[in-house]
Amino acid sequence: MKKALIALLSSIFLVSGLCMDEAIANTEATKVSFAGKVNGDAVTFAYADKTGKHLLAFDLNSSDRPKRFTKVICSPGNVRSVKYVKYQKEGKHSNHRNAASNITQDAGAWFDVVNGKFKENESCLLIEKDAFQGHTFLPYKPVEQEEFSDEIIRRVTEFKKRKVIKQGLIGEISPGVQIGLVEFERKGKNVLASIVMTTPNGLVFKDFPATYDEVSTWRVDDQGEIDPQMFNILFVTKSKTGYTLGLEWIGFEGNSLSVLQQNGNTFYSINQSGRYMAPF
Repeated sequence: MKKALIALLSSIFLVSGLCMDEAIANTEATKVSFAGKVNGDAVTFAYADKTGKHLLAFDLNSSDRPKRFTKVICSPGNVRSVKYVKYQKEGKHSNHRNAASNITQDAGAWFDVVNGKFKENESCLLIEKDAFQGHTFLPYKPVEQEEFSDEIIRRVTEFKKRKVIKQGLIGEISPGVQIGLVEFERKGKNVLASIVMTTPNGLVFKDFPATYDEVSTWRVDDQGEIDPQMFNILFVTKSKTGYTLGLEWIGFEGNSLSVLQQNGNTFYSINQSGRYMAPF
């Protein structure tokens, strides 16, 4: 299972920048222990078919007890019940994409959405019944063309001891609690971008270090650019230990998916995967 995940991540991330080593590091970050940590094995990623009424959990094998996943969330505030249907082996006509157009040929566990439906091809997180016990799912509003305040950028610069050259918001949870992306000044070929969350108790970071390349830096064919609109938030929760969020990073060859949990000033990846959707 782990080898398959790493192989998938290596096809999505570049062998420079956010590379194979970083993908492995993020996968191994699930081993970090801290109080209140969510069990990464109690969640798994899926995507919706063309009707939005069915989901395929592409990382699951038949031996992974798929029936234990009873809830799904694809966007903030939209938690629904699911029912496991069957396990599907990869079909002989598969194009090896984790996409709605290939869902009947892709390997994974099928689930039915009990009530309602999701958007076609939407990325989702399947959840065991008690996976987020003690957590409150928070309202969230995506934003466009908005930025952190000058005061927040001053604090980010002071914390990282590195000048911010680009920044923008991804969304807001409540007044003063925001999620955004900052890009720092390059040091030689070493570049750094970070997801930043502002909270009443301070800043929380998820860093993306990379090696600059004019064609592909953080992701394949990104032209050395990273932008807040490349990111989508699946959910945000709050518990006694801090915030947890689902993050989707949209790329040319596919989307990276992570569940990030706060420990102090750092977001740790407790579960990470990727949907390979490269165009033909």
